[in-house]
Amino acid sequence: MKPIFKHKGTKVTKAVNPMPGLTWCSLCLSVLFSTLVFSDPFATNLTLQAALDHGAENNPQLLAVFNQWKGAEQNIAVQKGLPDPTLTYGHYFESVETRTGSQNQRFGLSQTFPGFGKLSSKKAVASTHAAGAGDRYRRAKLNLNLSIATSYAELHYLKRSTEITEDRIRLIQDLEKVARTRYKAGAPMAPVLQAQVELGRLEDRLLSLNDLHQPQKAQLNATLNRPATAPLSWPASLPYRAVEADPETLRRELARTSPELAELAHSVEQSGHQIRLARRERLPDFTLGVQFIETGNASTAVTDSGKDPVIGTIGINLPIWFGKNRARIASAAYKKTAAQFSLENREQTLDADIRQILFKLRDADRKINLYKESLIPKAEQSLEVNRKAYEAGQMEFINLIDAERMLLEFDLAHERALADHLIARAELSQLTGTDFLTEKNKHQDTKNTKSDTP
Repeated sequence: MKPIFKHKGTKVTKAVNPMPGLTWCSLCLSVLFSTLVFSDPFATNLTLQAALDHGAENNPQLLAVFNQWKGAEQNIAVQKGLPDPTLTYGHYFESVETRTGSQNQRFGLSQTFPGFGKLSSKKAVASTHAAGAGDRYRRAKLNLNLSIATSYAELHYLKRSTEITEDRIRLIQDLEKVARTRYKAGAPMAPVLQAQVELGRLEDRLLSLNDLHQPQKAQLNATLNRPATAPLSWPASLPYRAVEADPETLRRELARTSPELAELAHSVEQSGHQIRLARRERLPDFTLGVQFIETGNASTAVTDSGKDPVIGTIGINLPIWFGKNRARIASAAYKKTAAQFSLENREQTLDADIRQILFKLRDADRKINLYKESLIPKAEQSLEVNRKAYEAGQMEFINLIDAERMLLEFDLAHERALADHLIARAELSQLTGTDFLTEKNKHQDTKNTKSDTP
């Protein structure tokens, strides 16, 4: 603020703000808006890697599976431990008179020791269950990555579709101006009407795309455990990496890399331990204990008067219900057989699914290269040639519209192929457990990974 110099004899009037509260209100709103924007990085910069990292840390379903895994690991210590000891107390409602005195109450302490091999079998069952829970967590994370990548790709495709449609609207508006100029010069009015029809069609498409923006954002926000209306910018880019993978190589590595097959394999292993545990349930458990009986003084003078007896005890359960034991073993055996069939079935269907995804990748790659290298440049050239021919009066306007529609179709198909390629890579990662989504690996073609977007 510049200083005010008051000359002698001059009256200075201080400026008055007619709405003093408005300035403070505007300042507070600006600070609040800036705080909200800068505290939420997705409001200004949305990348696939950032979305994947945020989802891994905040998705409630993934966190639930993670805690189930950790709970299963803690259960191992529970299963391998001895049962809790038993403390007993007995009170005689009528004293038992003995030579050494009257017995009034008794105390007992006992500990059960499971039969040979039972604790080790229970530990093995719990350990394989925990390992399967770990595989389930890995699979849930891959499923989450697939959901995030799909929503991200669809949102990017929506962004590019909107931009392309807006560009075509500007093009048709320019063409309409040319048609109007020629109409004023005596040309037919049909080109003007054709341009207006095409403009209306494109504007309707743009309205649909704009209306779809909020549902698409809500879908990605839900996957990231954010409110549906949370600010979310357009995706910054669509990462592209060409993938070359041999289905036979992937199939051989599935037993090592696929969390789904690993979970099923652990289920088979767990069933085997359950069979051994069921067989060992036929062995008896032993219980060792000690009892103390409180004894009062004898009514007559005798040796050991009032001496409290101490009794050692040993117990054994009798697993004599052989039908129940046989049924327990048979039940565990059936579960193992079912787990083996499930594993065998998934190995076959997984191989077929991988081959289908590899086809999608090859098909998307072909389309990306075809549209980028051949069809789009030719369609652009065709549109420019038709435009110059129309302006020179050598071409019908409908031919220009057809050229514009063809270029629009090719541009959208190219963006659709890019989105499908990312989704297919996420699906391949989800099936194999190998990261084809964000990181380079030995299956990728390094010659074609120089840029993120083709």
